[in-house]
Amino acid sequence: MTVVALGASGGTGRHVVEFALARGVPVRALVRDPARAGFAPRHDLEVVPVDVHDPATVAGALGPEDVLVSTLGSSRKAAPGTLTAGAQAVLAAAPRRIVWMGAAGTGPSAHTTGRFTRTFLAAVMGDHVGDKERADPAVLEGGGVVVHVGRLEDSATTQGHTLVPAARVPRTFSPHGASRREVARLLVEAALDEGVAPGLHLVRRLG
Repeated sequence: MTVVALGASGGTGRHVVEFALARGVPVRALVRDPARAGFAPRHDLEVVPVDVHDPATVAGALGPEDVLVSTLGSSRKAAPGTLTAGAQAVLAAAPRRIVWMGAAGTGPSAHTTGRFTRTFLAAVMGDHVGDKERADPAVLEGGGVVVHVGRLEDSATTQGHTLVPAARVPRTFSPHGASRREVARLLVEAALDEGVAPGLHLVRRLG
């Protein structure tokens, strides 16, 4: 089994690579530009250029026994429809398992937040909300694990949170955030532990 990290050069994706390698699992890091990714060479890490708007590059980087972990982001610098294109390309490639990071309060997790949070997210994210609302349900319909999290922080924390099925999460005023390293740890655990059922999960604080 290989963990294939989509969005590997991003702030959360780098930690996905870190935690998967620490678990002794080979990693294939999918990035737009390997020369700028900055990963140190090692025998169990392969860095592969892909463009999610070119599905053939994604298909060529994924095998049927691979586990795909996506931290693909949707920034204002990203091309329109990046998340939807990524989801469609990954689903067409049909890896063994898909773990996909999304934003709490959007799309299938909108019911867990209040109107103020949804309005705020729409104002901040603009047209990218629609991209998330197309990509996440597509992954869910394809049998993937979708993990929604609130604000991502750059702290070094790697404990204190868990994944909870969305159906068990009561409505909250504001989505729970977590450090990027903590979220990456949870994504890798969900990728390697098939006891985490397909469907929508939210990051929640323990205790």
